[in-house]
Amino acid sequence: MKHLLIAVAATCATLTGATAASSDAVTQADLQDLIQRLNKLEAENKAQATRIAQLEGEKAKAGKPCAKTAAARPHDAGTTVSESGKVYTTASGSSYYLADATAGIFEPLSASGIKITPYGTLELDAVYNTRGTVGDFSTDWVAPKAEAKRQGHNTSLAMQNSIFGVKLETPEAWNGWKIGGKVEFDIFGAGDENDYGFHWRHAYLEATHEDSGWSILAGQTWHLWKIVTPSEIDGAWMEHTGHPYRRSPQFRLTKNFKGEKDNLEVRVGIVKGGPGMGGDRDEDGMQDNSASAWALIEGALVYSREASWAKGQEWLVGIGGMYGRDRSHRWTGDDTYDGQADEYDSKMLLVGASLPIFSGLFNDSADDFDKLVLTGQFFAGDNLQGVQAGAGNSVAYHTPGARGKTVQTMGGFLDLNYKLNYNWAFAVGYGFDNPDDDDVGKDAAGNGSGITYNDRAYLTAFYQVNDNLHFALEYARLSTDYYADGTSPDQRVQFTTYFEF
Repeated sequence: MKHLLIAVAATCATLTGATAASSDAVTQADLQDLIQRLNKLEAENKAQATRIAQLEGEKAKAGKPCAKTAAARPHDAGTTVSESGKVYTTASGSSYYLADATAGIFEPLSASGIKITPYGTLELDAVYNTRGTVGDFSTDWVAPKAEAKRQGHNTSLAMQNSIFGVKLETPEAWNGWKIGGKVEFDIFGAGDENDYGFHWRHAYLEATHEDSGWSILAGQTWHLWKIVTPSEIDGAWMEHTGHPYRRSPQFRLTKNFKGEKDNLEVRVGIVKGGPGMGGDRDEDGMQDNSASAWALIEGALVYSREASWAKGQEWLVGIGGMYGRDRSHRWTGDDTYDGQADEYDSKMLLVGASLPIFSGLFNDSADDFDKLVLTGQFFAGDNLQGVQAGAGNSVAYHTPGARGKTVQTMGGFLDLNYKLNYNWAFAVGYGFDNPDDDDVGKDAAGNGSGITYNDRAYLTAFYQVNDNLHFALEYARLSTDYYADGTSPDQRVQFTTYFEF
């Protein structure tokens, strides 16, 4: 405005002077030139004033929360809006979910009004072992000494850990309940690295009531007692080496008791063991778990709380367990199991915890890095082959025609993970599985693996190029003890690259 007044005053003064000397030809030419320059200056001043007002408006807008007002998109004539203002239906029948009103971001819905979000990972694993193992790129344990030596060094490349999935969600609640689900599979279904097979991982629906903290899940996903996980990148994920896990069909109820800085989660449910808590030992055509009238009864308590000493982090501790039964016929000699049918307990108790040691210690401006986290768990139980524990042992048959004995085992892992910055992270860890020597040694039927101790130590480096592209390099030292064959060691190196979408 100040510049505009100066321009107007100068114009008036010039016009007055010009009138007094209107007969002077040179003065008339100068006057026209001056008027043109003043008009140009006035236009520039107006543009500058408009830009200043725009910047001041943006500054004021950034200084306070933006009002998220839902509005129909102008190019969709005839668009209708749900009562909540979240679901938009165009005249052509297409539906959209208003994901961000401020930015005007609309996400398409399916014909039935479901929000569908695809995701996945394309992963290549390259593995080198110095000795023969049970599973080359996905390693459970080292083969017995003679077999491992004969197999010798080996290298494998595989894409079988690649994952493809879809998340499903109803955009609006029904009586406070939001319905969602997940469908996810990998290509781990075949044994050969060049022969990929479709393999279900998750397939479930879940109803969640945020106000009350209740949720109901039906379908296949992790067992209820799964609380923490290691950072190790082997496709076997430390199974039979201190990290029991499984994804099985189930029905579960969950209740969250949320506080201002903490949360207690209670889980209870029934689960189908998989596969059959050790498979079909008696080869009668039915998995031993299905042959019993018992499904697995499982539960867990998980408590988490904000860590006052580690910015933006929380610590958690949980306890979980399961109880079920198998039904299998007795071993009668050689490879036959046609004796009396017996039921065998399958049970486990597990404790897991995750503790942030520090966050932002060396860089207090760090948001999601410069953090050190210690994670671990311990478990003990009987007949756990079906949940990737027991090092391949389940029920030992000592005498033909006699009742077998469930193999007891215990194990666990410790994992220390340091996220240095956006790009780099490092992990070191150790895990073990320790079946009872006497139970394993007396297995005259040869039904188990004969392993009395199985452990692994690892060191892993992670490099993240961006949110999608990742690399990892891991060195691991594996050692497997056999009741009748001593210790069989292996050194393992894995390089992994994966692309998340």
